[in-house]
Amino acid sequence: MQIDSQLPSLSTYTSAQQGIQQGFERLNTNTQVIANPNSPADSVSKGLINNQLTSTEIEALVKALKTEDQLIGQLLDIQA
Repeated sequence: MQIDSQLPSLSTYTSAQQGIQQGFERLNTNTQVIANPNSPADSVSKGLINNQLTSTEIEALVKALKTEDQLIGQLLDIQA
């Protein structure tokens, strides 16, 4: 059995990392809008909603990375 063909692709890991980074950038942008006293009320509302959605996306991506890590560990244990 060849372990290379069973490991999740590196692109999955890279995509999750990029998604997390982009999520944090969106959180930063939204938080700046929320914290700005000159922001219109609808922008603040949208920023709050978007922050909640982005937080959920980041949590999902972190769980995907953890699952991938566990899978790799299990495959390595099987090979050992």
